[in-house]
Amino acid sequence: MIQTIPQVKQIRYLEGAVFQLDDRATILLRMEEPEPRIVAAISRLFPGLSVVCEEPNGISGYLFSIDGRLETEALKKLHPEQQREGYLMELEGSSVTIAAAQAAGLFYGLQTLRQIIDNHDPIPAVEIVDWPDTSMRCMNFDLRQTFSKPEMLLAYIVEFAKFKVNGLLIEYEDKLPYERYKQVCHPEFAFSREQLEMIKETAKNNFIDIIPLQQSFGHLDYVLRHDEFKWLREKESSTGELCPSRPESFELVTGLLDEMIAMHPDSRYIHLGCDEVYSLCECETCNRTYAGARERTFIAFVNRVIDYAAGKGKIPIIWHDMLKKCAESDLQLLDKRAAVMIWIYNGRNIDADVSRLTATFRNAGFEVMGAPAVRCFDDQEHQNYPVVASRIDNVLQWSRTSGKLGIDCVVATNWSTSFSFGLPYGIFETTWYVMALFADVHWNREAETSRFIDKFLKLFHGVDPTTANSKLGNYLNEDYYLIIGSLLDDVKAHKDVAELIAVMNAFEHSSDRMRTIHKYLYRWELFPGDEAEWRSLLSYYRRNTAGRTKVRPQMSAILRHFQPEAMADHFVLSRFYLHDYLEEHIYRKMGLTLEENFT
Repeated sequence: MIQTIPQVKQIRYLEGAVFQLDDRATILLRMEEPEPRIVAAISRLFPGLSVVCEEPNGISGYLFSIDGRLETEALKKLHPEQQREGYLMELEGSSVTIAAAQAAGLFYGLQTLRQIIDNHDPIPAVEIVDWPDTSMRCMNFDLRQTFSKPEMLLAYIVEFAKFKVNGLLIEYEDKLPYERYKQVCHPEFAFSREQLEMIKETAKNNFIDIIPLQQSFGHLDYVLRHDEFKWLREKESSTGELCPSRPESFELVTGLLDEMIAMHPDSRYIHLGCDEVYSLCECETCNRTYAGARERTFIAFVNRVIDYAAGKGKIPIIWHDMLKKCAESDLQLLDKRAAVMIWIYNGRNIDADVSRLTATFRNAGFEVMGAPAVRCFDDQEHQNYPVVASRIDNVLQWSRTSGKLGIDCVVATNWSTSFSFGLPYGIFETTWYVMALFADVHWNREAETSRFIDKFLKLFHGVDPTTANSKLGNYLNEDYYLIIGSLLDDVKAHKDVAELIAVMNAFEHSSDRMRTIHKYLYRWELFPGDEAEWRSLLSYYRRNTAGRTKVRPQMSAILRHFQPEAMADHFVLSRFYLHDYLEEHIYRKMGLTLEENFT
């Protein structure tokens, strides 16, 4: 049985001979229009095979063949609405043919072929008809806190393409190489123009559209922290929120937008953020100007920003949360050129909540987009990898709901922190499992997910499910982060990701147990000087301190593999700071050490 991520829509097993790729074969390629990205993809995916490009001779479509037929008749099996990214594939014996109406469809057919070859032996003769259920399937780079080395970000964009992702929402924050506002650029981690161009080029070469996100109202902590801009805050304590009544606020936002838009000339959309603006109408000027009407204050400023972005030729997107309490009359005032992106990350009522909001926004004349989360707050800011049960449930609910409602752009938001001054969540590389699930069910909403973990173990890590079962016994989809460390000897691909998660588990085991030391400290307060109580406290302290001491260099080493050194060190300190503080100010003063003693 052939398995892929995402699962193909239709597969028919044929009676012919099993497929085997001849490493001396010649690839025949016919394209109605020259497409260098296809040629480059073939060279990357099938190195060593020669490629012959034939003249289209008036034939429409895009065809790839090894010892097969170059015919477009098969394209009739795809309905017109399936043809933009759909493809057909036949594998039999030594021959393979992929046909697509558009270049993107052929690109995705090539990804499927490579995935089948890499993960199946023998390969049965098959006919595949495949197309996406969701037009825009987007991942998310949130660069506000810790993030991967630039060269790894490029590799991950290529990895996204393997999962047939075609959009990437990027929140750069202070990592964008601003020119006019250089003072807000991160002094160490801001991208160079060359690095930014490489990100854009890699995305384009892999048929991925970038949606840049420029915060335009709230979440501007990285700007408003600076002395020259902090006077633009709504109030002194609202460190990330602009006062919309000051003309200089609009000047700042449009200046930031000018640079973002200029650096993304090929992007169709621009995300304006505009979420979680909590301090509306709290300065005297705003309260007087808008008579304390928070929603109208919000809409008045956002309309100006929408108009500005639309005037630059972009389709603006804003988050939905500030609009959900708007009266219908207020909502009618909002500029209809903006798309509204609904983000709901928790709860069992995604269908009801999203259906209600979608109806409200569509009735008011807005395009609606959706956003589940593969990593978010989840009431666990100290998380070291996604809160998996919540994330799986959220992704699956959104897939069903977006399909029912016809929401055709969905983003797997992947937040690195709650806000700029917050602690980093577990790092990006821990989210591949949930990202792959998102890709699976937003390409094919009927994908079988009850044993998604087995498919992921096989296709992402190269671990045969029978091996996992023999070692671990029973396990469920939500057990991935608990079991992958026990399979390290069997992992053949993305072993660094598996090792990272294993280290994070080891850290959690020691640190979570360490929290219960407080009850032993309490007992020492009750029975000071008691030798048995001290022995109990000391034994617990030593066991868990030893575990934490052991894992710290392991965490540092694996993080430095993925992240710039200083960024990795920042993450490690964020996890060990409290333990270090307690060690210095409480444990040592009590006489708790790893050496034998009795106080």
